[in-house]
Amino acid sequence: MKQIYILTILSLFTCANVSAQSTEDFETETVNATSFTDNGQSFTIGSIAPGDTCEIATFSGAGWNGTKADEKYIDNSISDSDYDGASYFISTTDGKNFVVKSLYLFVSTTDIHNPTSTTLTIEGKKKGASVFTITKDTGFSNVETLTPNNGYTFIDFSSEGGTDNSNKDIDELIFTTTNSADYLALDAFTWDVSKTSSTYDVKASGTLKFFPNPTKEFIQVSGLTAIENYKIYNILGTEMDNGMVSDNEKIEVKNLPNGVYFLKFENGNTLRFIKE
Repeated sequence: MKQIYILTILSLFTCANVSAQSTEDFETETVNATSFTDNGQSFTIGSIAPGDTCEIATFSGAGWNGTKADEKYIDNSISDSDYDGASYFISTTDGKNFVVKSLYLFVSTTDIHNPTSTTLTIEGKKKGASVFTITKDTGFSNVETLTPNNGYTFIDFSSEGGTDNSNKDIDELIFTTTNSADYLALDAFTWDVSKTSSTYDVKASGTLKFFPNPTKEFIQVSGLTAIENYKIYNILGTEMDNGMVSDNEKIEVKNLPNGVYFLKFENGNTLRFIKE
């Protein structure tokens, strides 16, 4: 059902809390790559432990997208079996802040057995300074029986470790295990943009209306008094499209990736819409 939104009312609810939460399951990423891009944001991955590697890996049925097994995930070098644990990082390539909501980790020995004992540490950093630290040494999924979650342990950043870290701005996430947990795979990485990094406020004259929202193919704006130049930006501030539009004319958005966008007119009016 199409709905028409009065933009001045919309701004009261959306300009302060714009969300672009996304879950990266790595299924479209390049195998052996040391970076990935999700919802317009590029991330870099790498090993901290000497001699190890960290990259996008694939094996049929060995991942977990949050509801079922999949094929691609992040992991470290399977050849590492020196019983000193694993350590790698995920960071934004451009240094922009993000928040982590949840993820799944497969914690095991190199030959896929349950570690006899290990401590998992997850540290969030911002500009090199520690923002939060989560430690976990019990409650891991069973990697031998692959239960639950195909052997992956769910890490909920709103509650793991007894503290809500799900809205804390970071630019780097570091994972470390100890003892025989030499193998560490990661999948279903759910993250969001920093709530303090939004570039555009939603603002428009009271006569402007647009529909549909969310949309799949187009948005149509009414209330324009003249032909207007416009630009479309994603949540990170990257220009995705531009053009000219007149009153009640449709603007095609079907080729945009799914996500949150801002339609900014030359006269200063700005609309927020969601592409599905």
